[in-house]
Amino acid sequence: MNLPCQNNPNKENDLTLCVWKVCNRISRLLDTQKRSELRQFFQKHDPCLSGFIQGYEFVNVLSCILRECLCGTEICQLAEYFQTPDSAGVAYRQFLDLIDDDGLKSLRTHHILSASEHRRLALVLMGIAQSLRFREQVLRPYFEDYDLIAQNGGSVTAGYFKRVLYFLGITLGQYEWELMFKRFTNDSYKIDYESFVDEIDQVSRYLDSRGPLDRQCDDNVPPKIITVELPKVDRPEVGVVDLSQILCKDTAYHPCLYPSRESREFEALMLRIKEYIWKNRVRTREFFEQFDAMGCGWISRSQFIRSMDAIGLSGLHRLPLTDCEIRTICDHYQDSRDANRIRWERFTDDVDEVFTIKNLDKGPFQTIDSPPEEIRTLPREGALQMQEYRDLGEDVVGCIRTLVGNRRILIIPIFKDFDPHRNGQITRSQVGEALSMAGVKITEEQQYALNQRYGDDFGFDYVRFMRDVDPSPPTNAAYQDLQPRLAAINATGNKTIPHPHECDIVRVLAKVKGQVVRRKLRIIDSMRGFDLLSHFRITADQFERGLSSASIDLAPTEVCTLIKTFKTPLCETVDYKRFCDTVAEVDYQCHLEKAPLLVPLQHFPSEDGPHNHLNFEERTILSQTLQKLACLADCVSNLRSLFQDFDRQRLGVVNRNQLIRSFAARDLHTTISSREFEVLCKCCGFKSGCRQEVNYRAFLAALDYLYANRENHPF
Repeated sequence: MNLPCQNNPNKENDLTLCVWKVCNRISRLLDTQKRSELRQFFQKHDPCLSGFIQGYEFVNVLSCILRECLCGTEICQLAEYFQTPDSAGVAYRQFLDLIDDDGLKSLRTHHILSASEHRRLALVLMGIAQSLRFREQVLRPYFEDYDLIAQNGGSVTAGYFKRVLYFLGITLGQYEWELMFKRFTNDSYKIDYESFVDEIDQVSRYLDSRGPLDRQCDDNVPPKIITVELPKVDRPEVGVVDLSQILCKDTAYHPCLYPSRESREFEALMLRIKEYIWKNRVRTREFFEQFDAMGCGWISRSQFIRSMDAIGLSGLHRLPLTDCEIRTICDHYQDSRDANRIRWERFTDDVDEVFTIKNLDKGPFQTIDSPPEEIRTLPREGALQMQEYRDLGEDVVGCIRTLVGNRRILIIPIFKDFDPHRNGQITRSQVGEALSMAGVKITEEQQYALNQRYGDDFGFDYVRFMRDVDPSPPTNAAYQDLQPRLAAINATGNKTIPHPHECDIVRVLAKVKGQVVRRKLRIIDSMRGFDLLSHFRITADQFERGLSSASIDLAPTEVCTLIKTFKTPLCETVDYKRFCDTVAEVDYQCHLEKAPLLVPLQHFPSEDGPHNHLNFEERTILSQTLQKLACLADCVSNLRSLFQDFDRQRLGVVNRNQLIRSFAARDLHTTISSREFEVLCKCCGFKSGCRQEVNYRAFLAALDYLYANRENHPF
């Protein structure tokens, strides 16, 4: 596993390190004569003596001259390092100058920091010293252990420097890392940790001189990522005069040219929050419950702000809120007794009104408007409301509407070409281009009026512009016309006549018990969720939903039979506890402590059903058929192996075709007639999905029983 500081290594420093090592080795191996020969080889490929040759020529020369001391990877690294910026060739002259003894010293770069960089570096060191002082950590031993083994003379590698700071809980931004490397880099790849530790110690002594550390103050807690932001230069002229209003045209498109947004009132702020929650379908309660372990309904102010930040309500997310606006929300929902406690349940109840109304169970017939009308008609964030350009904008929209209608211009596809992400927004500069492509010529003042009418913080809302310019006739959804037709079809549908066994409560309970035993189901867990007051009574619809949730497969008539049987006497509800106790008799017997001598019996579900019910005539035919097959014991005894060949999964069932094939293999198909075969398949039938199969194990067990109890006539 890589540490976060190792995810983005400094590629340039690593390449410089490799090149420095390779050039240092070449400089030690080559004498003066060898260097002269190497220069001559390079000059043969450079007739003009420009100092540059092709990359493959550079590789070929090094492979021929230095193949004993260099590998292919090192030669490629040299070619990459000395390659020109335009990738036109390799600067071999720079390479030759570098392998000289004086040339290697040029790799040891000494960077000079500017005044602003010195100021940033001082703030970064101050942040690191405050973090170490808050955690009471010492920095020097972590570097001395490495230097004791590596013997680098007070220097460590950049990777080890990052890992030490990350282990101490210090994470810097990308620009701050570059600034640290620029200040303390030695030999282009090493970090002078002694200078770094000395400066940190100097800053720590300054902090100690100012007094002890107050750990109760949140300002002294070190941040997760240490970044430095210098205050901006005071520019009083910026934002005072709007050049676009003077020229009546858009001169530039940048948010800094517009005045800062004022803090919104609480009512307007809650409307924006509700709109954000509605569009993103956010469950706000889940973000606050994790901080309220006791369920008391309030959390601290900092926890409330953290939860809002997780939802996306902060200055860094999709719904940016200023500190003043966040403070306004906290002040409105704070506890009357303690200002540091926030009643988060009141906040979530107010926000969730965009979906539904609280305590709707007390008024189930109340009409719900989701989202409310004020949320649906809320203008987009940053929409410009300038009265002086409203009349001009309306005139421009009217002219464009007339022109599009007369010329039959398809203007919508042109705007969609500028919106590849289909978010309904394009830039303000693209409005004139789209209208020009559609053949609509407008002036800059008219375009400025359109931008003031349909512009917002995200750009130009061309969807609303299209509704005004090219309105489409209202059409009804197809499902609205389909619903009355489906209702009429369902009302006039043929109702099936229930089977008599579906109204027999004994058979229905046997069917339910059989499914519970085979699938190891627990019905009461599915029913208990509908009984919030634990009075063991639920409605008929909830009872049917509970059976469906428990995967109990019953016909509608069978469900109605259960509802009528277990209906409570005084109200229209179902006593699900009595039903579950009746079904649970398959596992245990109630009140067994009152009859200690009673031995409970295990419930074995029967497979009998309407599919294998035999009348008197069919039972007579079946008895005669089994008697005939039991007399042929030699042939019947070998049927099991044939059935098992067809039953690869050892389920104990075969289909009708496999049964007749097994009989034909033992020449038993001539012994019984087709009528007898049909009765035999019906008796041993087993319904598997949508097909009928035969339980050959029950069939063979019946034959074995008849053979063992046959009449014996010795004479």
